[in-house]
Amino acid sequence: MEIKSKALKIFCAVVETGSLLAASNKLGISPSAASRVLSQLEERIGIVLFDRGNKTLTLTSEGTEFYRVAMEAMRAWKVVEDYPTHRKRKRKLLRAAVLARHCSDVILPAIVKIFKRHEKDMRVTLDIHNGRDIYFSKYSHPFDIGFGTLLSEHDDMEKRVLAELPLRLVCSKNNPLSQKDVVSREDYAKENFILLSHDMRERKLCDLLLPSLEEDQIVGEISSTQVALRMVKRNAGVHITDSLAAISVSDDCKAIPISDPLTIPFCVFWPKTAGALSEEVKECIAEVSASIEKAGIKLTEYGKSFIRPNRQKNF
Repeated sequence: MEIKSKALKIFCAVVETGSLLAASNKLGISPSAASRVLSQLEERIGIVLFDRGNKTLTLTSEGTEFYRVAMEAMRAWKVVEDYPTHRKRKRKLLRAAVLARHCSDVILPAIVKIFKRHEKDMRVTLDIHNGRDIYFSKYSHPFDIGFGTLLSEHDDMEKRVLAELPLRLVCSKNNPLSQKDVVSREDYAKENFILLSHDMRERKLCDLLLPSLEEDQIVGEISSTQVALRMVKRNAGVHITDSLAAISVSDDCKAIPISDPLTIPFCVFWPKTAGALSEEVKECIAEVSASIEKAGIKLTEYGKSFIRPNRQKNF
């Protein structure tokens, strides 16, 4: 059987929607037809793509690897289909991927500067990803350059650290802790905490700072840093995050340095298949690096090189 783009499209839709029914509705086909195509695809490539049980479809380890290949193939096919349109465009396209926690206060201002500087000859797209699901979403939303606290391993991407972000304890200005300039574990030992979900790697760093936290002190477990910080604004509890993410609530909360010297790496990343970075991409990295430095955070030597005269040495 020849593998057709339709089969890959159905497979990818099932992965991304989480169910056969949702994928079928999205593509306008019957669930039985979609199921038949998936079975034929598994037979053709000789692997089981999904574990089927309790009316759910869960990717097998081989299915996960195949999804990455399938998304690359779909991306290439999309380029082929849209090639006549792309040829007629007069503007270059700069595609950026960012993690949500740093978008508004750090990356968006830098992207806007790039857009205004090149509005006559360049178009910008900005995809907002959640840190924990970028492993899959990076294939459905291809990009030229990405930014954020990318803690997961990605063997298909180049990754460089622009800055090490110090951790901060964020509390409402109505909380007595807001009067402190630095906090230690003893200071926040009895506070109520809003924590990130267990499946997020940032949570592991927080757990290092909270070894004696009682279960009753956890008032919320949230999958979004932005939502956790909004709860802090309402004095529902305190939250530990990095210094850049904390900027978004600086008017209503205080982000207090923590005596423990833990940091989270803020990275720039791009597909290994990209080859040499374009001048537009380098310019974008330079603007984001400058935005980080403006926020009072020290850049790595790699980060500094983009906003200093010798930045070409990295390429």
